[in-house]
Amino acid sequence: MRKLLLIIGFFLSTSAVAGVSAWVPFEHESGHIRVKVVVEGVEGWAIMDSGANINGINQAFLEKHGISPKQHRGKIKIQGVHGTQERTAYRDIQTEMFGQKLALDYVELNFGGEDTAIILGSPVLEQYVLQFDYPNSRMRFIDHDSIDMANVKNLPMRPRRGIGDPIVKVELNGETEVWLILDTGSTSGVYLSREVAEKHDWLTKFPVVQGISRGVNTTGNVEMFRIPTLSFGPFELENVGITVPEAGVNAKFGEAEDELNTRIGSVRVDGLIGYDVLQHFILTIDYKFGRGHIYAE
Repeated sequence: MRKLLLIIGFFLSTSAVAGVSAWVPFEHESGHIRVKVVVEGVEGWAIMDSGANINGINQAFLEKHGISPKQHRGKIKIQGVHGTQERTAYRDIQTEMFGQKLALDYVELNFGGEDTAIILGSPVLEQYVLQFDYPNSRMRFIDHDSIDMANVKNLPMRPRRGIGDPIVKVELNGETEVWLILDTGSTSGVYLSREVAEKHDWLTKFPVVQGISRGVNTTGNVEMFRIPTLSFGPFELENVGITVPEAGVNAKFGEAEDELNTRIGSVRVDGLIGYDVLQHFILTIDYKFGRGHIYAE
């Protein structure tokens, strides 16, 4: 870790130290990064979700505490991995986090328990370069002008055109390279389109177990197996978990339905990469410009 902090420090100008926040502890909850917040005067948890292009507020949290936001923005369609639903959008909900008092817009979703209040997505995350120290359960914020991510990056990463969430290229089992959403809100290792797994016969080559995956709208049946290797930036991991939707189901990774698994700006997005992989690293994300750095001792 000391080496990474020295690397990051090298790219911070001496005049911009004030642009780096103190470390904020976070909790690992079923693979989610959670930090304490106060929403409409009630304490709860926020999930930091780099795969979300909205901020979400938990319906169960609102109902438990009798919170009835007054500023409605109407209904909007929200696409999750397992389907699309219309959801209520709210404006100017009072939120206290990281020493700041803010009025944020949210979309009502179903996620987590009653103590989980909100999901923080791109409207918040793109304001800063974020550093997640998974092994030590802490994170911090860095102003874009305070770090030269163009030089420190070591991930083949970019913002997804038309949506903006970060996508990263990984190599699976030495057989294929795919672009995946870099998703700090996902509890899986890799959630992959079934097409890729079938193309390489992984569902017959490796032992498969059935399971259930939960998205922001509903649940879906999945199949899970492990591949021997996954290359992620300069690192290679072994025995990595892969999840695919059951036969006949097309998982959606944030695109409009007619864009699923198509080329967006010449890049095909085939899934997402989450906690089971990211937990080994100190991860630095420039969400706005699609640059990333990982380090592990």
